[in-house]
Amino acid sequence: YNDACFAQLRALDGVRAQDISDQDHFHFHTLEEGGGKGGSLMQFTNDRKMLVKQLSGDDHASLLRCCESYTRHILEDTSSLLTRFYYHFKRPADGQNYVVMNSMVPPSTPVHDLYDLKGSADDKFMVMGGKKVAQTHKRWFKLHWFAMEACCTGALPGDRRRYMAGKTRALHERFDMLPAADRQRIRESVRGDVAMLRSAGLMDYSLLVAVVKGAAGATADAFPPSGNGTKPVVVRSPAGDASYAFYVGIIDFLQGWSGGKKA
Repeated sequence: YNDACFAQLRALDGVRAQDISDQDHFHFHTLEEGGGKGGSLMQFTNDRKMLVKQLSGDDHASLLRCCESYTRHILEDTSSLLTRFYYHFKRPADGQNYVVMNSMVPPSTPVHDLYDLKGSADDKFMVMGGKKVAQTHKRWFKLHWFAMEACCTGALPGDRRRYMAGKTRALHERFDMLPAADRQRIRESVRGDVAMLRSAGLMDYSLLVAVVKGAAGATADAFPPSGNGTKPVVVRSPAGDASYAFYVGIIDFLQGWSGGKKA
């Protein structure tokens, strides 16, 4: 779909057709649920530089509708934090629609912390302290959890307690350790991207923040570039015994204002 648009983004980032079509890079049978509430199937390419994701009907329709404005925004605003889409296609074998996008997390690099932020109570950790956080969502058929969270959180399963602790920490994180100039630059990029998404009628996106731990005194050149080729913001730990590289991107932004969302 709309490959004239996505070809421009592939050219921008130097993505070749064989980077995804070669079976040594990716197999559809390895797709699995990503852990989000939508339950979409996804999988990284073997080099972890790109991600293949199955699209819902709404997301597919949104990308068809906003493809030109999205591509124009990426090409005109080099500071954009939006995920880069390289292909949008229908797979004949299963009749499903997919996208191929860049990975916001640097490939082959252990992540110390990974935040999924929405600026609301939905903020959460995906990885905390180098360990993956199980996404133990509270569902209607777990009514006993509601009672436990109201009066006795210690009785909850350990995974649920860790998930809740991560959500509380993520909600109140202000990233004050980042230099003021870098925080302002990121804010301006977010404002520009959000303005474009709002004009396209899109909502419910996330700010992905990946933190990679490095040696004390390490500079940005010591860390791999982000998925769109930019260098991370690097700060020293308060104790001075480590450096932390921050990678920032906006993901999951194809949700339109459906009737359910408006309600």
